[in-house]
Amino acid sequence: MSGKPSPETHSDPLVRIVKRRGASSQGIESGGSGRGEPVEHVEIPPTHEAGYEGGPRDTTFLRSYESHVAQRLWIGEDRGTLKVLTHGRKLKRPEDDYIWDIIDDSGLGPLIEGTHSMVDRSLVSAFTERWHRETSSFHLPVGEMTITLDDVSTLLHLPVTRRLFSLPALSREDAKQLPVSALKVSLVDAITETEITRGVYARLSWLRDVYNSNILSQNLNAAARAYLLHLVGCTIFADKSATVVRVTYLELFRDLRTMGNIAWGAAALAYLYEQLKDASCHNTRQLAGYTTLLQAWILEHFPHIMHIERSLDYGQGMPLCRRLRPHRPVGDVVSIRQYLDRIRHEDIIWTPYLPFPHLPDRVLRQYDHIQGIPSSPHDQLPVPPMTDIHDHYLHYEDHLLDASRRGPVVTHAGECIRGYLDWFRTVSHPYIIPHQEKVHDPLPPTLLVYREEGTSTGTQNSTTHEGITQRLQALLRTDMCIAGSDGERLTQEALSMAQVGMQSQCTRISRTYQHKRRGGDGLTS
Repeated sequence: MSGKPSPETHSDPLVRIVKRRGASSQGIESGGSGRGEPVEHVEIPPTHEAGYEGGPRDTTFLRSYESHVAQRLWIGEDRGTLKVLTHGRKLKRPEDDYIWDIIDDSGLGPLIEGTHSMVDRSLVSAFTERWHRETSSFHLPVGEMTITLDDVSTLLHLPVTRRLFSLPALSREDAKQLPVSALKVSLVDAITETEITRGVYARLSWLRDVYNSNILSQNLNAAARAYLLHLVGCTIFADKSATVVRVTYLELFRDLRTMGNIAWGAAALAYLYEQLKDASCHNTRQLAGYTTLLQAWILEHFPHIMHIERSLDYGQGMPLCRRLRPHRPVGDVVSIRQYLDRIRHEDIIWTPYLPFPHLPDRVLRQYDHIQGIPSSPHDQLPVPPMTDIHDHYLHYEDHLLDASRRGPVVTHAGECIRGYLDWFRTVSHPYIIPHQEKVHDPLPPTLLVYREEGTSTGTQNSTTHEGITQRLQALLRTDMCIAGSDGERLTQEALSMAQVGMQSQCTRISRTYQHKRRGGDGLTS
């Protein structure tokens, strides 16, 4: 499609053009270039009414698939790895105790030492290729997975149950005045900064100078605000420029006494979702947002995707993002694509930690519930007023799914209802790379036998071994197993025993399964 249509030239009601400029009224900014230029997201119904080779066949679900990176990869157009940003080396704990107390009270302190100094471009690129804006989830051969508030709380130790925030659009004149009052800089300096950045931004390097200047003059509250704005600009609100941050976030730090009541974790997740949505388009070449969160989530849920040693400085009670931190790239994007195309449900740690109480119906397996066919992402309720959203979020306990809506608890990790994967393959593209030969079913023979024949003694034993293995693996990834302790040693021994039992049982069941298929007893694939 050449050119960008305008609302006036399209009469088709199915064509939706959404313009985003700067901060939205909901306090979440669009992906775009990260510098505030207007960006148009155009959604047009797919022209492939019969579906796409490799999926989806039902084109009413992923409506933006025509411009998705996965669609282009399938036909041989490879954009390569994304440019990925991380500012881990720029973050240092403040030496002044008064300022550290302010940072600690804000709830943002864990970002300082938790941010990864290296983010693997190939790793996050391969997962971004599987993100879909319609569902806000990664699409894998085994179904959907996503980053949840539970992940944010556990990985980052950022608050997720406090108040949301809304930021108004900031004019260039406001961008000159706000630093004067909040950072104690001169109006001349503020004007100069807006001219250099050509917008409502402040350079990260400038904020470091402002911080040092305020430390010398003992304007400690202003120094704390400069530090906090620099901190969020390097982490949860990082944009594609890699050098600036929006001045409007200073509004959140005006009152140093109340900023600790903000749900920083929810804001970080929403901002990352927006960046993933933008980066999943074929023409995008860069990923902004807090990439440490994305990488840490991958390493916790997909432990076999790369070999990472536990960090020596990780201790009990620390954010889990500090536990596994790669120091150098370990693969290329093509090999990771191939790994994900061949992934099986036992390769995934579905519940690596205790769940936070919210249950999106698309990723129930991440909460130890059987995955059913979720509702359409386009069946949306009217958006309530912002005041109601705040109230519902603060009182989330009153809005949890009841037992009938979350479904039964799994008997083995990754369990889903009959027909879920068949449905998923009609509405998504489980595989990224075209294969010359038939790709294996992501469910192991154990589960295929279990579903086709009903529960037998063999499958009961196998799923028992599997469940023990999954839980021991999850236990090893908690603070309860300290590296080098007797608890870790005994858990490792028990895990080895369970894995041997599971492999032995699966081998026997697989042979039985293949024998019955060859025998023509009516068992279908």
